[in-house]
Amino acid sequence: MPLPPPKPRRLIHERAIACQGYLREDGLWEVEGVFTDCKTDTYREGDGGPIPAGVPLHGIRLRIAFDIGLTIREATAEIDHAPFSVCPLAAPLAGRLVGMTIGKGFMAEARHAIGGVQGCTHILELLTVAAGTAFQTLHDAHRDALRERQARGETPAPPPIIDTCHALRADGPVVEKLWPGFARSPRETAGNG
Repeated sequence: MPLPPPKPRRLIHERAIACQGYLREDGLWEVEGVFTDCKTDTYREGDGGPIPAGVPLHGIRLRIAFDIGLTIREATAEIDHAPFSVCPLAAPLAGRLVGMTIGKGFMAEARHAIGGVQGCTHILELLTVAAGTAFQTLHDAHRDALRERQARGETPAPPPIIDTCHALRADGPVVEKLWPGFARSPRETAGNG
């Protein structure tokens, strides 16, 4: 269903975030993302010359490589366009993501490691989308691994996506249908709060 028609308006700012997920030949998975901000008028508040309309105000790239358990094995970022000359100094902090596991609490841990006055808000915004892309990239691999463990009679670990949103809550109908062995009744969930 489309949004209601907008009131009359004029475009001022455009932000685009795009991520792609890959399976690498070495067995790791990788997400590469791009974050771009553009103004529709010349931007004059940076410490360099004016940034013409349509030229990126922010141009940031991020790449993370991770294993099937969503543990980050490699992380790198580049800031190609920024309004201030010091902005690119925050990019190397992406390396601090190595060893972290994408899942519950990940973004709080990442904010602590690469955010605040030492980091870049926009790298964190891009990382949020990249983390979601990582889940989607591993969807089939996680499903196949779960089936293989069940076929061998092993007790598999719960899929890491359970309890990450309203639709995938452990006491909801989606988990009951897709992963009945990991479903909880609403009564069990209420007792855990």
